[in-house]
Amino acid sequence: MKIKSTFCLFACIITIVAFFISGCKGPEKQGSLPEEYNMEEKENMKLKEEPVQRGPLSPYTGTSVDELFTVPFCVLIENHPKARPQKGLADADLVYEVPVEGGYTRFLALYASPYGGEIGPVRSSRPYFAYLVKEHNGIMAHCGYSIHTEEVLKEINLKYLDERFNPLYYRREKSRKKPHNLYTSLEKLFQGAEDKNFLQDKEEQPQPFFSFDDSLQEQEREREQTASKIEIEFSSTNSVEYRKNLQGDYIRYNNGEPFLDEETTQGIAVKNIIVQFVNIRTFTSEGHLSIKLTGEGSGFLFSGGTVEEINWKKENEQSKTVFSGDKGELLLSPGNTWIHLVPQNGKVNWSS
Repeated sequence: MKIKSTFCLFACIITIVAFFISGCKGPEKQGSLPEEYNMEEKENMKLKEEPVQRGPLSPYTGTSVDELFTVPFCVLIENHPKARPQKGLADADLVYEVPVEGGYTRFLALYASPYGGEIGPVRSSRPYFAYLVKEHNGIMAHCGYSIHTEEVLKEINLKYLDERFNPLYYRREKSRKKPHNLYTSLEKLFQGAEDKNFLQDKEEQPQPFFSFDDSLQEQEREREQTASKIEIEFSSTNSVEYRKNLQGDYIRYNNGEPFLDEETTQGIAVKNIIVQFVNIRTFTSEGHLSIKLTGEGSGFLFSGGTVEEINWKKENEQSKTVFSGDKGELLLSPGNTWIHLVPQNGKVNWSS
């Protein structure tokens, strides 16, 4: 019994001594981590320093996108009051607003990269829309056309998907009345383009249509003319207004009412607004218009709250329209652009 007590006491003493000896050891030296750990840390630091890889740049917005079509899809979208709110305009890269019969306008919306929502209401084409699509070497999506358009389509060999002969790539919305209820999507149009072999031999990406400058808004603050509110009058019954928000975008209104996109339920914001004055005349008893897209003319660029007088030039029906500013090449802010083809007698006003 005494031996056992002595042994226990001895063991306790040994444990206490070992504890104090270990506590007196100095801290381990820094930098003595395994070499493989240091290598891994260096690789992580290297990855952090390398810039993030960007996707291709849109030829119409100058911004990075995940994917680009080899040709743009160009959709005719109605702007009759019964067609509002439309779908897909907020996500278009470039939009033309062009007069049609009755004092109304119609949109030609261009998409250079995938967009998952619906687009519409889709309506019929006119000769000048066909020429605009050809300028971009695009594929036109529409439902019918005026009698004078068919000849132009053959003349310029335009690729198009007319709903009358290709209903598979469109759908009718039952909650709306005809003809304001036809919709499509880029997924359907891409399938149609593949089925029609429209994409053969189209491997190169489209060339930039505009030039862009990221610092444009900072530079343009020095301009004397500023525009926070823009008014464009196409006719006595069709006026458009844009109001600049805090982000520098222009929010659209039509005849005083907010112009919404049904897909987003938000007001449509536009980064660059181009007014292109053109010669327009009525040449049929039904009111069909002839719009001269060739030659030279003047206009305005509104971007970032400023206004610039511009010029445009187009050599022939299938050539590119070249816009120039007071310093030569016209530079836009990266983002979407809306081009308004306004009659020579149309009214354009702005205020600070």
